Amino acid sequence: MRRDQLGRHYDRFTSEERFRLDVGAMARGDEEESRKLTETCRRRNYMMNDWGFVGRWQAARELAMLAYADLAKCLDKLQMIGAFRAMMPHLLTVWQDDTHAAYFDGHHAGSRHAGRLAGKGEEPPGWETDEEEAERNADPTTEAEIEKWSGKVEEIDDRFSVALDELEGELVAQGLAVWSAFAQFCDGEMGLEADKVLAALAPPFAERARGFEELAKRLEVEPNAQSVEEYRAIMVEAWRKVLEKG
Repeated sequence: MRRDQLGRHYDRFTSEERFRLDVGAMARGDEEESRKLTETCRRRNYMMNDWGFVGRWQAARELAMLAYADLAKCLDKLQMIGAFRAMMPHLLTVWQDDTHAAYFDGHHAGSRHAGRLAGKGEEPPGWETDEEEAERNADPTTEAEIEKWSGKVEEIDDRFSVALDELEGELVAQGLAVWSAFAQFCDGEMGLEADKVLAALAPPFAERARGFEELAKRLEVEPNAQSVEEYRAIMVEAWRKVLEKG
């Protein structure tokens, strides 16, 4: 249908057609077309439950999902940290084995090179085919060198662990700011506990939130007070705007 003919049919569109046309208009930035589609929409009178009740449910649902979405970002990253931390002992073993192998390969290559420079073509001492002979001629400094390089690998592992602990603490603090703000909002505006609100709307989410609270207590993390207040203020403003519609 051509745009210049559309005006003759505004009052004939079904609700579904009008919805699709309005989405198309908004998608292309045609605010004028969207306004016409909205203004010519058929109007009806409805009876509904009191807005003070319905509006609270609507706002509670939207704000709870908003808070959980922000909290879930932290929870998912924390879960990844936990998975990586569980892999660390296995990674340490691999790093140690690779370090030892690299040391022995280098030691062997260096010994053979020194032997060739000395005019000896045979296998250098400590690397003979016969294991007993190789053990008798082994470099006495090898064990100390292996311990030294093993220690360096463990230092790297320790630095990884410290970095993971710091990142975990930062994520918990971020999530706790969101959860604390939501808890204060629920208590101040609804007169309800946050976990009870979340349990009424989405029980699995409430279970994850309780697990997060336990983690925060175990790590003894405190949220940033300013972040808590800013987030709480946003939710309070949104809540009150919804209720004003009634």
